[in-house]
Amino acid sequence: MHPAIAHSPQGGVFYWNVDGPVGMNGINKYDDVLFVQWCFYKMGKWDRLDADLRAICRTTPVNGQCTGREDDPLIPIIKALQRSQKGLKVDGQVTPPTTDVRYIYHGKSHVFLILYLNTVLRVLHPAQYPRIDLMPEFVWKIKVKATDPFIN
Repeated sequence: MHPAIAHSPQGGVFYWNVDGPVGMNGINKYDDVLFVQWCFYKMGKWDRLDADLRAICRTTPVNGQCTGREDDPLIPIIKALQRSQKGLKVDGQVTPPTTDVRYIYHGKSHVFLILYLNTVLRVLHPAQYPRIDLMPEFVWKIKVKATDPFIN
């Protein structure tokens, strides 16, 4: 997990990125998995989200573990969000952008799922974002990665 900048017509947009793919057949690094799980957990509290998808997100385990296999609890949660977003590939994986990222919002969907997860955090806690360590129910096991970019 690391800070990144996407380009948009209004200038740079900060977002938290994962270091490698999370989910189905992913690298599933502990910090990345924990961050993605926490984002889905937070989505379970977002009242703008469809009630069925919100209920699915509420089942997210937040333990930093993902086997990368179809039977892992995180995979169907990722796929449910992908199915809800127009234009996203449904592969059960949160993939980090590997090229110059353009922050493009297509009506109700983002090109990259990681940008959508960040948008949820930004909307839920606008006064705190990008300081995720200041958000309620922050997962302290990723504190160092979440605070390093803001330490002078």
